[in-house]
Amino acid sequence: MSLDTKDSYNINNGLALKERNGDVDVNVDEDTEDRGQWGSKWEFILSCIGLSVGLGNVWRFPYLAYENGGAAFLIAYLVLQFLIGKPMYFMELVMGQFSGLGPTGVWKMNPSAKGIGISMALISLVVAIYYNVIMAYTLIYFFSSMQKTLPWTVCEDEWLPLGCVEQSTQKLDYCSMNITQLLTDNRACRCFLNATDSILSDQGFNCTNVTYQGDVPVPVAQLYFDKTVINKADDFYPDTGNPQWKLALCLLLSWIVVVLCLVRGIKSSGKVVYFTATFPYVILLILLIRGATLDGAIDGVKYFLIPEWSKLADLKVWVAAAGQMFFSLSVSFGGIIMFGSYNKFSNNVYGDALLIAVMDLVTSIIAGFVIFTTFGALAKKTGLEVSEVARGGYGLAFVAYPEALSNLPLPQLWSVLFFFMLFTLGLDSEFALLETVLTCIQDEFPKLRKYKSHMCIGLGVICFFMALPCVTPTGDYIVGLMDSYGADFSVLCVATCECVSVLWVYGVTRFIKDIEFMLGKTPAPTTYWLFCWVLASPLLIGGLFAYRLIEYVPPKVKDGVFFPDFAQIIGWCVTAIVLCPIPLYFVYKFIITPGKVTERLRIVTTPAADWGPNTKEKLYNPESHLMSTDIGKAAYAYDNPASQL
Repeated sequence: MSLDTKDSYNINNGLALKERNGDVDVNVDEDTEDRGQWGSKWEFILSCIGLSVGLGNVWRFPYLAYENGGAAFLIAYLVLQFLIGKPMYFMELVMGQFSGLGPTGVWKMNPSAKGIGISMALISLVVAIYYNVIMAYTLIYFFSSMQKTLPWTVCEDEWLPLGCVEQSTQKLDYCSMNITQLLTDNRACRCFLNATDSILSDQGFNCTNVTYQGDVPVPVAQLYFDKTVINKADDFYPDTGNPQWKLALCLLLSWIVVVLCLVRGIKSSGKVVYFTATFPYVILLILLIRGATLDGAIDGVKYFLIPEWSKLADLKVWVAAAGQMFFSLSVSFGGIIMFGSYNKFSNNVYGDALLIAVMDLVTSIIAGFVIFTTFGALAKKTGLEVSEVARGGYGLAFVAYPEALSNLPLPQLWSVLFFFMLFTLGLDSEFALLETVLTCIQDEFPKLRKYKSHMCIGLGVICFFMALPCVTPTGDYIVGLMDSYGADFSVLCVATCECVSVLWVYGVTRFIKDIEFMLGKTPAPTTYWLFCWVLASPLLIGGLFAYRLIEYVPPKVKDGVFFPDFAQIIGWCVTAIVLCPIPLYFVYKFIITPGKVTERLRIVTTPAADWGPNTKEKLYNPESHLMSTDIGKAAYAYDNPASQL
């Protein structure tokens, strides 16, 4: 297939410029509304920062660093961000900005891979549904923080038999256990509260009364989250139960806020991010200063930063660092491509990508200091080790840190600030997830753009009802299922396919040529970008995906208990739904394309005739490598070497 020099196209936001023998016909579909652009460069940058800097930076990164060797984990994280994070982020921003198209439309560059964009949209939809449930948790805590007595500081009567304690307490074994070791170490042991205690004391045991019932002390903050906030079921039952009305109302409020901020697309969300993307940094700095002044703060920092160099030889540390880097930057979710597509064509996306990647890392480190200075103070006050008060995931945000804040003066103030910060962090990410889905639909059906507000409201209502099972007693397990099967594993598969389709099939040479045409220069140093795009990123991401397949472990209900079979089947069905567009669309394009097998493969992987730069100011002449503003002097609007076959 070849392009006739007398018949060229430049597709720009629905405007077709057709050159025939020097005459230009302009065909404008008056029923199609323009996609729009960012109101300013800062709206774009803050939106990207808001997408990349989310809840995971606060509750996941600090604990992973502590658990995987402190500074050793940071080194692994930096190396992988250098080899995968920055190159992938820059690549996706370029894809969106160059084409002016979202995650589905951008695959005109490689029509056989359009299923990747559809999978991105489906993954974003799945994450948007359960992500707002977590934001509903933050609202529950936000409103509960306004009470005279914080509810996660007082044990309810029905919690006492469960071992409820109002302050983290060390577990003590009964004095009859390991008698010789207890005597040797002179360690405290638990009294029986009967006549046996006096006998044991006479024998030299350090018999101590405990303040909890049962075998294990359970912090009241944990019981408040499990029993009051989510009313967590003991197991993943097929019967989910009824939604918790308080949590459902907070979920509704969260969706209302999201829809109101997105009702006009980036025109409205771009204004909101001036607050939602910057406010968390104000709170983080306040909490950092407060935490640094606490007695014992340095002990927490040591746990966070002191390196265990032997960990660098552990493959699991590198896998953990890669997973955190990957999902923190939100690569392959479609949001980065979507945000880039609303940029001006000549925007310096190179500098933007580097700035956003650095901000993501800096935020994670600041959050680590905020969390572990407070944990150090809590450990010193309770006499426990930092490792005994630190938790990861939900446990950090809704159990360990609220307990730590409750020990500060004016705990209500600090709690309100912390949970409002979490909510604003989540808002930015939720904006990107929902807007990605809407952009994909509107790019495929441009006439729907004039119904943008109606679509946003409609999608918000649908997502709210789809999220209701997540606020039932088994909702916590459902959220875990959606995260593990609908996002975590699936995104790695999408990223692997994306790298191959763009960097190996479309071609890294052609991709760099696109950047040069758009920015007027190649990204420097070119050798670094070539190495990362051709070898490092595709091979490392593919290796990570293969490792996760080989070392697959089902999600757990609790330690040692995996999700039941029916739940795992549902999970794999979710995975199949979000990933099946990739092979199905490839097969579809292959079947409908005429010719022999090799001819079909060549055609379906060749960029579409209307693939090209999102600009009407410059037209590219591949023959002379000139940029011209005169349509009559350009042989092609855009040339792709693969089409000249």
